[in-house]
Amino acid sequence: MTQPPTRTSADGIDATDPGRASPRTVTAMRSRHARPLRPPVRLGRVACFVSVALVLAAGCSDGSTSTTSRQDEIEARGTNVMPFDQRRTTHVFRNTDDGGTQQVVAKSAIDSEQVSLVRQHLRKEAARFKAGDFSDPMAIHGMKMPGLDVLRDGAGRVRVTYTTVPHGAQITYTSTEPELVDALHQWFDAQLMDHGSNAHS
Repeated sequence: MTQPPTRTSADGIDATDPGRASPRTVTAMRSRHARPLRPPVRLGRVACFVSVALVLAAGCSDGSTSTTSRQDEIEARGTNVMPFDQRRTTHVFRNTDDGGTQQVVAKSAIDSEQVSLVRQHLRKEAARFKAGDFSDPMAIHGMKMPGLDVLRDGAGRVRVTYTTVPHGAQITYTSTEPELVDALHQWFDAQLMDHGSNAHS
């Protein structure tokens, strides 16, 4: 018995074979089982997230590392200028309307050695500052300390006095010229920042 000729579809599937699925059926089956496509990742959005993360990380930094490094540097330089132990003493800077006061006091009331060294040093420094000689602070804090050029030029118009205080000594600066008072406050602020935990106002 003669079998009917085989009809082949365009994709090679025998269209006369009932066991063969038609191309439309195959396509439909594949569509039902296909996994849904994931939306493409937008590079712009990823870059935005990364930028925000970096900004937040920078904002969380309090700069404590750099501050500590600067204080260590100041302490190292200070050992060549100041005879007292900077860890056993405290610098105190207080601004006033007509100038300010600079104290160094021993942290321990019974540390007579540090008290003596502080008083010897500040007595000498007061005489130098009165003459416009700020070479010692410059050797510790740098040659470009804020306000120092004005103070050196105004030497003789700033009254500088030395006195003892409990556990240490004090230098008092007064002037009737606002420019010199402002320069003094700038100089105090720079020293206060540099000495870090070894100082307060």
